[in-house]
Amino acid sequence: MKSFYLVPVVYFACAICLLAVSPFAAATPDQTEWNAIAAATKELDARYQSDTILSIEQAESASLETNALQVRLQNWYSRSERACRELFFVNDCLADIKRLRRTQTLVLNRVSIEAKALQRKLHIQQLDQDLQQKQMK
Repeated sequence: MKSFYLVPVVYFACAICLLAVSPFAAATPDQTEWNAIAAATKELDARYQSDTILSIEQAESASLETNALQVRLQNWYSRSERACRELFFVNDCLADIKRLRRTQTLVLNRVSIEAKALQRKLHIQQLDQDLQQKQMK
C-alpha cells in the first residue's frame, strides 16, 4: 500500500530532473558579453585607480567610459534576466546575475564618482578665480 503513494513522487522527481536538463536550461546569459564587460571594467579600474584622475580631460574621459560600460552592463543584465526567466531555477539564476552586475557596478560607480568630484572641484576653482578677477577690477 505504501508503494502506491511513492509512484507519484517518483514521477514528479523524474519530471524535475528532465526539466533541469531540458533545452530551457541551455538558455543561460551571454557569457562572452559578460567576459568582455568584466575585462573592460577591470582595465578601467586599473587605469583609473584611486586618486589618479588629475585633469578635466581625464575626468571627462573616465565619465564617458563609465557611462558606456554602465549602459552595456544594463543591456547585458536585461538580456540575462529574460534568459533566466526561461530556466527552471529562475531565482538562482537571477541572484547570480545580480551578484555579477553588482561586482562591476561597484567599480564603475567608484570611477564615475571620482571623475565627477574632480569636475565639480575644478569648476568651483574656476568660478572662484573668475570671481577674484571680477573683484580686482
